Amino acid sequence: MTRVFRLPPGASLPEPDLQEVARAVREARLVAFPTDTVYGLGTTALIRAAVRRIYDVKRRDSMKPLPILVHSSSEARRWACWTPAAETLARRFWPGPLTLALRPTKEGRALTFAEFPLVAFRVPDHPLLLSLLKASGVPWASSSANRSGMPELCEGESVAAEFDGAVDFVIASGRSGGTVSTVVDASGEKPLVLREGALSREDIERAVMTGS
Repeated sequence: MTRVFRLPPGASLPEPDLQEVARAVREARLVAFPTDTVYGLGTTALIRAAVRRIYDVKRRDSMKPLPILVHSSSEARRWACWTPAAETLARRFWPGPLTLALRPTKEGRALTFAEFPLVAFRVPDHPLLLSLLKASGVPWASSSANRSGMPELCEGESVAAEFDGAVDFVIASGRSGGTVSTVVDASGEKPLVLREGALSREDIERAVMTGS
């Protein structure tokens, strides 16, 4: 049975509910939540059976990697081989709609599924989600809250209806930002834009050129 928390846009979860959801994520349960881009699905990235649930619920190809949500760039550095390009882009756009693909550290290999060579990280610009990430104490495997091949969902009630019975919790908090994040391979010397989203290719190039 899915439990739905309905909140006004911008509102926080009461502390007991926040801790309940954070604990549920640590225990490999699946949550749908608002972000600064589109609604997402997430669970702990440290338990492969939990990550598999996202693939199953979305009907997603298992050869498509899932991005990892973290609450800070310092946490990302624990799991990723940090590069000068990553430092420049994270300093400019995090928290925000930028996903950085990087080589995992030895510890970060635990976050990979099907042994992907890169792992993608994002720090969202969403206070409620950041509070959940911090309270859970674990990185989250995540994906947009939609069935694969279908449009991303941006309304909390649409997410609640679509995933009723398929996820453990839904946090419905009005409309999300509506535009997916921009994905950049920052593992090498020169960043490579893999997907344009809320940030344009020009935004990325300008930040790299100016160093800020």
